[in-house]
Amino acid sequence: MSWDQQILLFAAAHRSEGLDAFFRGVTWLGSLYVLVPLTLVIVAVLLHLQKQGEAGLLVVGLGGATLLVHLIKLVLARPRPAVAERLVALPWDSSFPSAHTMQIVAFTLGVAVVVRRLWPHWWAVAAVAAAALIVLVGASRVYLQVHYPSDVLAGIVLGSGWIALAQKLV
Repeated sequence: MSWDQQILLFAAAHRSEGLDAFFRGVTWLGSLYVLVPLTLVIVAVLLHLQKQGEAGLLVVGLGGATLLVHLIKLVLARPRPAVAERLVALPWDSSFPSAHTMQIVAFTLGVAVVVRRLWPHWWAVAAVAAAALIVLVGASRVYLQVHYPSDVLAGIVLGSGWIALAQKLV
């Protein structure tokens, strides 16, 4: 049995009503239903502050990460895990990499870069918040049985790499 399957089985064996509800809520933080409106509000504020470069970074960061993750999913078409019962409806797309994870990585790291540029004294707080959100959303995808842990790790690596590239592009 692979390490991916072992971790999924471990998560399934440690379910509780409280954790089920917690992770069902947390997983939405990586959804475009949450991230797009939040990004638009932050971009509007940044444009009002005449910080076009920072606004562009957030748009390119989240938008590019979203396009890239769905292109990779189409090409690789990895099936979703079928190790234990899923706790949410199965997403329409394939498993690898985790879009929720890649999107929360792109969003939070993009925001952290903006904070570092504009308000450097808040950089540590932004970095810790970003790390916490990334871990929580990634763990939620595994706990809910809609992604393998390797899907989540790939989302973290690809999202981080995309934001590093976006900083150079914008």
